Amino acid sequence: MIKLTKSNKPGRNEQCPCGSGLKFKFCHGDPLKMAICNQVANEKMVELIKETQIKKGLRCKHGVLKTKHCPTCEIGD
Repeated sequence: MIKLTKSNKPGRNEQCPCGSGLKFKFCHGDPLKMAICNQVANEKMVELIKETQIKKGLRCKHGVLKTKHCPTCEIGD
């Protein structure tokens, strides 16, 4: 995620630096759209972390931590 500061903030009619292809004013220049984008990015990051933990064997295939109880796998506890 790109962190914008006053020194690197693009003009309203320039392309957004996030790579969306939209003008800045329609993408990260809009506070509501920026909040939604950040929420979606955070949710995606959580999913990627869970997928990585499953691959490393820290979670079962259902996404439950191996240290917790998974009723389907009957592991942990």
